[in-house]
Amino acid sequence: MNKKIKLMVSCLVFCILFIGMGKFFRYLLTDDTSSYTRVTFHEMYEQDDIDILFVGSSLCYRSFIPGIFDEKLGLNTFNAGTSSQQLDGSYMVIKEAARYHDIKHVYLEIYENIARGTPYKSRTELTQTYIISDYLRPSLDKYLYMLNASGSNHYSNSFIVARRNWSKFFDADHVKNVIARKSTDAYKNYEYKYIIRDSEWYAGKGYVANSKVIKDWDYFYDYGWEDVPLDEISEDWMRSLEDIIAFCGKRDIPLTLVAAPMSNCRLAGAGDYDEYIELVQDLIAGTDVDYYDFNLCKEEFFPNTSSLFMDDHHLNCHGAERFSNLFADFLNGEIPENELFHASYEEKLTCMEPTVFGIKYRDWEDDNGGQVRDCKIISTKNRGLEYEIILSPSEGEPYKIQDFSDNDIFTVQPNEHGVITVSYRLSDRPDITRVCNVSY
Repeated sequence: MNKKIKLMVSCLVFCILFIGMGKFFRYLLTDDTSSYTRVTFHEMYEQDDIDILFVGSSLCYRSFIPGIFDEKLGLNTFNAGTSSQQLDGSYMVIKEAARYHDIKHVYLEIYENIARGTPYKSRTELTQTYIISDYLRPSLDKYLYMLNASGSNHYSNSFIVARRNWSKFFDADHVKNVIARKSTDAYKNYEYKYIIRDSEWYAGKGYVANSKVIKDWDYFYDYGWEDVPLDEISEDWMRSLEDIIAFCGKRDIPLTLVAAPMSNCRLAGAGDYDEYIELVQDLIAGTDVDYYDFNLCKEEFFPNTSSLFMDDHHLNCHGAERFSNLFADFLNGEIPENELFHASYEEKLTCMEPTVFGIKYRDWEDDNGGQVRDCKIISTKNRGLEYEIILSPSEGEPYKIQDFSDNDIFTVQPNEHGVITVSYRLSDRPDITRVCNVSY
């Protein structure tokens, strides 16, 4: 009996020392002084209660402003979005929030690019997992989440946080700087003021604001050259969605799927968005889950302008304010669903004035090893739309590379920078010309 007691005590002492040493080295090596989720999850645990929970990726934490929903709905709302949050992460966050709060409704933001994620056991990049697991309180669900989030080759980094920064162990300057940052009252007290990154800041209850503005469709991005097929959507993503639906159903928590608005440059350039909408609708068929996709929103409610965005898919603080007020009014019954949304994204494009939304590009290597940059004009694709293209390099004189034509693909030098001026018009209305200037 004494041997068994000694063994149990030895195991207990070992666990205490192991956990204690892990926390000690994490404090020395891991710099999380600018982490949004550290403050977000601390706030989540500190809430007296949460009535409405928003979960999802960065589109979630940059789109839903809890303060607006609190005021308009008369409820306590919280945004538990995290960067690149996968659906297994959303499932974990929902379960954790429901453990501590009497959640009345969950709104899950379902950004289509997240659906195309890597199968969980094949993941090699786990930052999106760690920024959740690192700040959750101990529980069986947490450890199961970490076990199922990757293959076993990542377990050491998952369960021993300091292991990820082990190379910094003998870097005295790194350790000194980390200790100095963590010694501030702002860090210790989870204050917002120390989490500021250029044009963006943590604004409370999980919402992250950004004041950057994209002016006049000045988009030049490498995402969206080719259509993204639906067969790239992960089966793990679909299973996690089923798990979330089942969990919320078992807990009698109403669940609503929401797609926050993205720029039309992103949507029109990335293929047939309607196919994704149809997939989601099929997945929730026969359930009590609602789905509202604000990418189908009519222009009189959410205008077709790039000035509400910080990039091609995230809202800035002005766009988030506009969207949060709109969504809150919709939830209050002030705007009928049949008046708010188009039937499809294709219908939405058809109803728009002819517009160039920006330019997408792709880089490739020719047979001689030379670098080539193809560019594609992203527009409403109205029948009969034609384009004139002028390049104004930062070094050199402007030159025309295309007279008015329906051709929407052209080439620029990969290392050249300047402004691309696209003049466009309908072929049957040559007297009305619009212009879009894009920095490249």
